[in-house]
Amino acid sequence: MTLPSPFLMSWWLDHVAVGSPQFVLVVDGDRLVGGAAFQIRELAGVELVELLGQGPLEPDHLDVVANPVDAVGIRRVTTAVNEWLSRPGSRVISLDGIAEYAHLLDAVAGLGSTTSTLVAPYVPLSDDAAAYLAARPGRVRSTITRSDKRMTKAGVTFRVRNETSTPDEIDAALGDLHRLHDGRWGEASGVTDGWPSFEMALRHGTAAGDVVIHELVDTHGVCIATEVEFVVAARASFYQAGRDTDHEHRGSGSVLKWRVIQSLIANGCTEFDLLRGDEPYKTEWATDHRRLLGVRGAIGARAKVTLAAQDAKRRALLWRHERALRRAAQADENAGDGQVASEQAA
Repeated sequence: MTLPSPFLMSWWLDHVAVGSPQFVLVVDGDRLVGGAAFQIRELAGVELVELLGQGPLEPDHLDVVANPVDAVGIRRVTTAVNEWLSRPGSRVISLDGIAEYAHLLDAVAGLGSTTSTLVAPYVPLSDDAAAYLAARPGRVRSTITRSDKRMTKAGVTFRVRNETSTPDEIDAALGDLHRLHDGRWGEASGVTDGWPSFEMALRHGTAAGDVVIHELVDTHGVCIATEVEFVVAARASFYQAGRDTDHEHRGSGSVLKWRVIQSLIANGCTEFDLLRGDEPYKTEWATDHRRLLGVRGAIGARAKVTLAAQDAKRRALLWRHERALRRAAQADENAGDGQVASEQAA
């Protein structure tokens, strides 16, 4: 892909399907030309087609997979996907998290309406961490400096869990992630709903070297803040986080993210992607953004009625979700910590 997405790696696709996974593949002899990953489930008696992993885990930057310089191959893949989606029958097509300039858009042309749903902030990374910090707003620099000094004095340390860690260390890291994330967000989070699939994907992604868990740990070895990055093709994507909400650990989210960025730069990452969501704190860490698109359509009269009802339900859920995030963000502001969890929390 022109913009590699961690959500199309096999360790993710193998574990996160909500419904029946379906792969549309184009092959030339024994060579894979390309394809696309979907999931199928039932919605009010009608077939619902989504991109694989859609649901509480909310994957981003999705597209067909094909050699970016093989125009003929890309055309064969998009044609195959279009034919599969438009085959006889009644179905709702609901595709979210599509990359802005995705070839997938050619595959779904005429099958539904395309909308700009969210933005994904990101920042290019140079090899100069100090320059990155100097370019951040004064409030962020002040929070990092004061909180980092206080935590260093208290003996808080930075720790990384990756493919070199033992199974027991990964178990502990995942347990801390679940504990801190749930304690921070509770019902405002959808990740806990998809936790079994998410945990399995993280285990395999860590073993593959594509998932890194970063932590802040107190003098007793207790994790007080954690966040997960997917690192694929020198692009790091911030996916999930959690932190202790005790007043003594205020600012831990900001300190951890600064330590993470330092570590990513030291390990050769050239971009830090904060994934979908326009939460205000993301503008403090990012400089640019990409749009994420959605496609919604229906084939058949029954599917059109079902789609209209689903859209009304989605609007109500989105309103409740945004209200919960605003409340959590305000709580962070009151606690003096600019760090709030990614919209991936829900």
